[in-house]
Amino acid sequence: MKVDWDHLHIFLVLARAKTLTNAARIIGVEHSTVARRIQALELALGTQLFKREATGYELTIEGSALVPRIEQMEQAFLQIAQPHQPLEGRVRIGTPEGFGTAFLATLLAEFSQHYPLLTIDLIPVPKMIKLSHREADIVISIDRPKSGPYIITRLTDYCLKIYGSKSYLAQNPPIHHLDDLTQHRFVNYIDDLVYSPELYCLERLPLQLTANFRSSSILAQQIAVSAGAGLAILPKFLTVDKPELEQVLAQQVRFIHTFWMLTLVDLQHEPRIKLVWDFLRKQVDVQQNLLMDLNAR
Repeated sequence: MKVDWDHLHIFLVLARAKTLTNAARIIGVEHSTVARRIQALELALGTQLFKREATGYELTIEGSALVPRIEQMEQAFLQIAQPHQPLEGRVRIGTPEGFGTAFLATLLAEFSQHYPLLTIDLIPVPKMIKLSHREADIVISIDRPKSGPYIITRLTDYCLKIYGSKSYLAQNPPIHHLDDLTQHRFVNYIDDLVYSPELYCLERLPLQLTANFRSSSILAQQIAVSAGAGLAILPKFLTVDKPELEQVLAQQVRFIHTFWMLTLVDLQHEPRIKLVWDFLRKQVDVQQNLLMDLNAR
């Protein structure tokens, strides 16, 4: 039995992309061409490889069994065609502002030195970066998308605590209990500019607290707290190398949030994307103390 490699390649793309439209866009052909090639492959193999569902093209049992075998062929082909070709191109990473600036920037700068032909675009902004608009190749988000053609992984948890500057704490009433917070000024987000409900931490405390200094930027909040503007709930990774900051009620107030990492299904097997994806996952594992304050447990 003779099977055309082009048919197998299109099968693999459709298995990953789930829809004819997405697969056709990746390959650069009409969606009708994808459909014809899949039909021809099924005819040659004498079995049905896909079921048409509301969510797209889902693999049958026979189709699922075929995927790893074709992926082995794909890897062998890539090794023959590009045995020593260095990675090049661009990888654009969209992240929350504080995480991108305070945590990732240094790590990615060191990473990029090992891949001089690879361009890293880091976009740390206080808003949601949209994969669907192709604003980035990899997005790190505090909200998990409910749907979409995405590959999603739980990147890491991170903790947030109340911080104040040592000078501010020395000049204001002592804090021993939760109720003592009502005697203090706070730094927080601007209500109508909060881009995710996950950012509402101060509002979750069982107290009536108001902010005297507000900013849509978590970096601006940290700077304001360091300057003595008041107390704020900040991520642990944002307070590293900030000796002027001190935790308040460290054993009583602790929030745990999650960073999700996602990319489009048609990008997940791109070597440059996979390289950066794996690097980010490894780094958060190595840096857990900076993210979760393990020494405080």
